[in-house]
Amino acid sequence: MKTVHRMIDVKYLRTFSQVAKHKSFTAAAESLFMTQPAVSQHIKKIENTIGASIFVRKEGFGLTKHGKVLLEYADQTMSMYEKLFKDLEKVDTREQYNIAIADSFCPILVEKVVSEFRALNNTDLAITSFSTTSTIDIANFDVIFSLNRLSSENGNSYQLRSSSYVISHTACIDLYECYPFRVVYCNSLSKTLVQELLKENKIDTRFVSSWVSTSSARLMNKELENHGTIMVCPDWSVREPNYKKIPTSQQVNMNVWFSEGMSDELDKIGLKAKLNDLFEQHH
Repeated sequence: MKTVHRMIDVKYLRTFSQVAKHKSFTAAAESLFMTQPAVSQHIKKIENTIGASIFVRKEGFGLTKHGKVLLEYADQTMSMYEKLFKDLEKVDTREQYNIAIADSFCPILVEKVVSEFRALNNTDLAITSFSTTSTIDIANFDVIFSLNRLSSENGNSYQLRSSSYVISHTACIDLYECYPFRVVYCNSLSKTLVQELLKENKIDTRFVSSWVSTSSARLMNKELENHGTIMVCPDWSVREPNYKKIPTSQQVNMNVWFSEGMSDELDKIGLKAKLNDLFEQHH
């Protein structure tokens, strides 16, 4: 059986599926609002295309081996065809995107991401910030930007790019001559891990009397203005040019989660590619 350079029209597959279901040209014709000769003609065109019979007429429209294989693919094709138009309809009728963004996510990229969504015509945005993923219900969102990779059970999660955590301090402090007495760190890290990172970099914490955990990049930068304070946070959280940064061995990832079907939807309107470009450019 040759298979090259041959195609079967979708409408012929729909007709075949209905004949197989009703086991009758007449019943299939009625369900499709067609004439019986037209149904017969569709089946004949399929058989001519594949070069084999698909029904055993003597057995009351039983399927041949070729017919059984064809029916399996016909059902899959019709299912995909229906899904295609449902997805296209969603794109045309969507009125709002629900987006959640972690407080500690890169603020510069947050602004650019929001701008890309705002550029979509006639679409509202509902943006929620959160400190930890445990405080949000992912079922309420279309897109979530976070430092943690979310479960793919009800959607798809992707890593956008990686950076590192840094130890930051003001220029007026020499960490190897002065002892910090206050440490502010991103809540994506545990206190124990922060202590290990400081130890790795030979920073003496014997005189630290206060350990502050927060998800707010704004608060971390504000706290760093206090004398004797150091900060352990993602590299992108340090925005003041006069703050010094010491890279650590700890990596931090920026991740995005799309609800089921959302990844394909954004891909179709070109937004997914634009978001990927944003994160590729930001190094």
